[in-house]
Amino acid sequence: MADIKIIRSNEVETLDLIGAGGPKGGMMKKLIYPQYAKTRGVFFGTAEINSGYSPHRWHIHTADKAEGYEAVYPEGFEEIYYIVSGSGVVQWITEDGKEKEEKVGAGNAIFFPSGVVKHQLLNNSNEKMFMVFCGYPTAKVTYTK
Repeated sequence: MADIKIIRSNEVETLDLIGAGGPKGGMMKKLIYPQYAKTRGVFFGTAEINSGYSPHRWHIHTADKAEGYEAVYPEGFEEIYYIVSGSGVVQWITEDGKEKEEKVGAGNAIFFPSGVVKHQLLNNSNEKMFMVFCGYPTAKVTYTK
């Protein structure tokens, strides 16, 4: 049997949003990640996104590289965003190349299935957005700064 693991938010490193404006864009905390808890691949975190920014720039779940980080997504990667407060739009590129978007706000969950198209969540409101995110299996993210 395994013991319960409590990860306290104030003991977790606060990170700039990767690829999304640095400290101006907001911050995130990776709460259930390998450095804090041994899992079979599930991850969980929180993010605060400032007005005009995204928690993660336009990307697909294969690999993403930008100034300051590189992410490699494992096969079968799935992710969920849950918006606790604030609002914005989820944007994506359809398979036929058209850009689409839909308004989202507090109480909405956004599911990004395995093989999802290019996408991003954008806080286009005048207030800060707070969200939680989770998924499986954990992507390998390397910070290069």
